[in-house]
Amino acid sequence: MKEHYWILAGIGFTTLIMAWLPSISKRIKISGPIILLLIGFLLFTLGLPIDWPDPLWADKGLMYFSEMIVIISLMGAGLKIGNNYSFKAWKRPFLLVFLTMPLCIISAYFLGQNFLYLSVPSSLLLAAVLAPTDPVLAAETQLDDPEREKEYKGKIRFALTAEAGLNDGLAFPFTYMAVLVAQAGSWAAFDFSDWMLDKFFLKIIIGTIAGFAIGRSIGFLLDRVHKYTGIKTFDGFLALSITLFSYGATELIHGYGFLAVFFTGLSLRHYEKVSGDYKTKMHDFIHEVERLLLVVWIILFGASIMNGMLSLTDWRGIVFAFAFILIIRPVAGIISMIGIKDSFKNKLAISFLGIKGIGSVFYLSWAFVEFEGFEHKNDLYAITAYIILISVVLHGLTAPSIIQYFKRKTEKGENESGEIPQK
Repeated sequence: MKEHYWILAGIGFTTLIMAWLPSISKRIKISGPIILLLIGFLLFTLGLPIDWPDPLWADKGLMYFSEMIVIISLMGAGLKIGNNYSFKAWKRPFLLVFLTMPLCIISAYFLGQNFLYLSVPSSLLLAAVLAPTDPVLAAETQLDDPEREKEYKGKIRFALTAEAGLNDGLAFPFTYMAVLVAQAGSWAAFDFSDWMLDKFFLKIIIGTIAGFAIGRSIGFLLDRVHKYTGIKTFDGFLALSITLFSYGATELIHGYGFLAVFFTGLSLRHYEKVSGDYKTKMHDFIHEVERLLLVVWIILFGASIMNGMLSLTDWRGIVFAFAFILIIRPVAGIISMIGIKDSFKNKLAISFLGIKGIGSVFYLSWAFVEFEGFEHKNDLYAITAYIILISVVLHGLTAPSIIQYFKRKTEKGENESGEIPQK
């Protein structure tokens, strides 16, 4: 029984710190995940008696746990985005998704083949899992709650929020491609037309339509049931219920659930007949659940690092990880925004803050569950872990200051391009 009490005390201690962590992070200008990672190192060193990763996690358990965190975060991302943004503002996240992401995939695949010496399926899988930015670990670079974001007219946090919401679903077709190529045994045996029609177009379309339909329908019910019957619900946990329903239902009808969850939150946020205060309540509830699960995930991630996860690849994997974070993503981001009339600082901030995290882990574990014959499994896990660790530390030390810099410019009456808006 003493071990049981140690576990409860350890979890309680960590979540207690988490309650003050957002305020602490703002004060010391260090992202919360860095502090949680250090706590994970500490608890592992102290020998908290739980089932630590050794150093790899069980693929299926890791898949389900990371899946839950990602869909909850995607709902939160959708609920954060209000209707204050024109199509011109949406051009940034669209370019990041439809140009930056493919450039990153092509670059990672090329390096996987010619520098890491991975097989074709493993190179494809590595490129696919590194494509999405993370809606969980990047929370501090994203928009505030759905009401307060009206006061912030900058575009960096909007671009990063929308990008994370979109590309976590749009990375799925490429992960499917890696699995299908591995199952086929070669590029020549891979059925490209079936992948394009089914895994790319059909599943994306179903996921998008389902998300909008569910969000609008829930918004309609929240408004009309109360109006005509007097029956109402203002419980924040409804956001969690909607998340699980939209994800599960969309997957059952052959759509991408990640896209559906994001668009459900987005369309519900835009259903203006629903009280804005209630949307904020839903956002706050889903955000707290996300933070709780994040505590557990980062502690276990820290333990996997301490237990030897990073030793599963060689120097090439380490060089690739640094190159992807410091060169590939920033350069791809800047290239994609060449036609956007922003300052170089603005473009550089958006390009640099392409934080990687739990979404990549989900895709990797999902692929290994779908097909057990992937080569270089240890290398793929270790390289992904290096990239997440580098992203947590590097972006964690810089993102708060970067976001605060542009926020101060906005508060002084400038936009993020450094110009004084015309009145």
